[in-house]
Amino acid sequence: MARLDIRQFIRARPEAVWEIISDLSGQRRWMVDVRRLEVITAGRSGVGTVVDVTSELFGLPVIHDVMEIVSWEAPKEIAVVHRGQFTGTAAFRLDAVPSGTVFVWIEEFKPPLGLLGEVAFKVAVAPHLRKIFGRSMENVRRLAEGS
Repeated sequence: MARLDIRQFIRARPEAVWEIISDLSGQRRWMVDVRRLEVITAGRSGVGTVVDVTSELFGLPVIHDVMEIVSWEAPKEIAVVHRGQFTGTAAFRLDAVPSGTVFVWIEEFKPPLGLLGEVAFKVAVAPHLRKIFGRSMENVRRLAEGS
């Protein structure tokens, strides 16, 4: 199982950060790797909402993901189950701290190709995703601190 745990301090209350990350249709404005994002359920937020996403990996729009929201606790957590090319779970968690919020992004998934996929993830994919997700989290910081 591959795991990423990335954190970003934001000088804004969790409610301000939540407003940004919980706008599912608007996530393209801060997620740098997302090329297409569509909420495909009648419900636009909350548990049971399904989002269909195409995102980039190494600059190529090759990752197709279908995510179902399994936890929605405003203004603390959004968790999903990945049901696309990669299976696993992910969560955005907002931890209130003095003078702001720590935005935590956790991904756990099973890479394709077994052991070869695990090695490729550790050597090439994880460092790339840390950089891309870090840039996305920096966008959330700028948006939240600017509001």
